[in-house]
Amino acid sequence: MDAVPEPDRPSPPAEPRQPARSFPDGVPVLVDPTSGVALRAHQEADIGSIVEMANDQEMIRFTVVPNPEGGYTESDAADFLRLVRTGWEAGSPLIWAIEADRDGRVQYGGNIDLRLEGDGIAEVGFALHPGARGRSIMSNALRLVRDYGFDVLGLRVIRWRAAVGNWASRRVAAAAGFRFDGSVRRLLGHRGELVDGWLATITSDDDRLPQQWSEPTPLRGPRVMLRAFVDSDVDRIAEACSDPDSQRWLAALPFPYEIRDAHGYLLAIRELAALGRGLTWCAADPATGRCHGSVGVEGLGGYARRVEIGYWTHPDARGRGLTAEAVRLVTAHLETAELADSIMIRCAARNTASRHVALAAGYRKVGMLRASEPLRDGTLADLVLYARP
Repeated sequence: MDAVPEPDRPSPPAEPRQPARSFPDGVPVLVDPTSGVALRAHQEADIGSIVEMANDQEMIRFTVVPNPEGGYTESDAADFLRLVRTGWEAGSPLIWAIEADRDGRVQYGGNIDLRLEGDGIAEVGFALHPGARGRSIMSNALRLVRDYGFDVLGLRVIRWRAAVGNWASRRVAAAAGFRFDGSVRRLLGHRGELVDGWLATITSDDDRLPQQWSEPTPLRGPRVMLRAFVDSDVDRIAEACSDPDSQRWLAALPFPYEIRDAHGYLLAIRELAALGRGLTWCAADPATGRCHGSVGVEGLGGYARRVEIGYWTHPDARGRGLTAEAVRLVTAHLETAELADSIMIRCAARNTASRHVALAAGYRKVGMLRASEPLRDGTLADLVLYARP
């Protein structure tokens, strides 16, 4: 879970998890010589930057930083610094300030901590100033804390938790070698509510290599560009997936299909990418970025290197060859990047539009599965199999 400057965090355990240290002189300084990121003791001079970070909307969204409505103040930051001192003097939590380049000079960039729970177990938390994001500063900081925990403190397990949807935090954990363990319902308390949470761990026996995380490479053709889906696409997703033809052929779609279902779709495809199992592109207008549809690949990372392409198209983009162009782009990318040994498309036999896309994209019919695909009306459709020649 992300470390936040909150003065009302529960008190450290009565029994220290490591010998008490003086503050600030006893705080170990950790430095990554490659990136220049350093972890040090907090200073009074950090208070202004702590206030800026705590009032950032992403901090308020994903953490329990105090006073989200009234505004986090310098008094709150001073309380947080007293908590930091208490943690080092008691033996837990161990909270470092991150120092890195921000706004053109080396200065405070965020917090990272280890909460020691006994039995060789600890939990890590972190938060980054908005001006320091997007440059792997936190990933480098987490690697420093990870190595200190295992190599100096002798920890056996370090855990990470975050609210479902906090992709930035999850990326940091994956980059530091944390293995994703799954989602837990109502795992975290958040402003009086219980929210679903993610859990990941790394053990002292694990290698410390970054975990695989797939990303849809931007692709561009004459009439369509392929990019990652973004939250602002949800209206177009909901329109496409509510369409009667989409509902007819894609029986697994919720009915009625609502905006919350579109958000669930984004979560599902991002999850596939985070696990390295799939890639999904938004097929969009090159000039406006308006979503025309989706092309997805599932089966990546499997033992057989066999993948399947699926697609859907918004009603106002049908009949113009845009999806076939998008499928050709994705196919060429898979083949050029050698991501699969075989690529397959399956279409309901009566879904002539989908079958036309497969043929126009350069695929050829290779077989038929009888009565194998349920449709919205309860019937079972034959599936036509297509593959690259």
